[in-house]
Amino acid sequence: MNKQRQLLLLVLLFISSLVTLNAQEIRLGAGYSGSTVNKSASDDWKGRAGYQYGIDVVLGNRFFLKPGIYMQVRNLDFASTGVGNDNQPTGITTETRYTSKALRIPVMAGIRLMNNDNTTDFNMYITGGPTALIGLSTKSDENSLNFTTRSTQWYLGFGLGAEYRFLFLDAGYDVGMTNMFTGDGINTNPKINNSYITAGLRFVLNK
Repeated sequence: MNKQRQLLLLVLLFISSLVTLNAQEIRLGAGYSGSTVNKSASDDWKGRAGYQYGIDVVLGNRFFLKPGIYMQVRNLDFASTGVGNDNQPTGITTETRYTSKALRIPVMAGIRLMNNDNTTDFNMYITGGPTALIGLSTKSDENSLNFTTRSTQWYLGFGLGAEYRFLFLDAGYDVGMTNMFTGDGINTNPKINNSYITAGLRFVLNK
C-alpha cells in the first residue's frame, strides 16, 4: 500500500509540474520493453519480453528536455544446475521465472533534426540521458531462491524518435550502470540493459 501511495504521489507531482514548466507537449505512450543481461561467470539469466506505459513531457522546440514516468514490467528467466553431496553437478537444471514491476523515470535531452521551431507535421529527433528504475514489486516462481532486488537501478541511454501530427514513435537502449540485486543472494548479480519501443499520442500545448 505504501508503494502505491508513493506512485500516486509521484504521478501527481509530475502532472502538477506542467503548470510551472511551460511544457510544449504531453505524450501518452505504451509499448515493448526488452532485457539484455550483462553476464558474468556465475550468471545464467535470459531476458524475456516485457512492456511499459506512461507519460512524457516535452520542454523546448529544436533543443528539448523530455522527462517521463513509466510503469515497466520486466521478465527474466534464471537457469540453475543442481549440485549433489559430492559437489558435482547432478545434470538437473531448474528454471525460475522472475517478474518485476518498477517506475521507469527517464530524463532525456534531445534535438529535432529537420527544423528549428517544431511547426511541421513530421520530424525526427535523437535523445540521450539518465534513467532511474525504482522498484515496486517482484515475483518469482521458485521460493527456494533468496535474493533482494535493488530498490533503485540507474541507466544511461540513447534513443531515436519520429513524430507525425498527433502521433509519435520512440526507440532506445539503456545501459545498466548498477547491478540488479543487493547482497550475496543466489551468488548472481547481473547488470541488465533495457531496450524499448514506445508509440503513442502527442498533445501539443505550445509551439
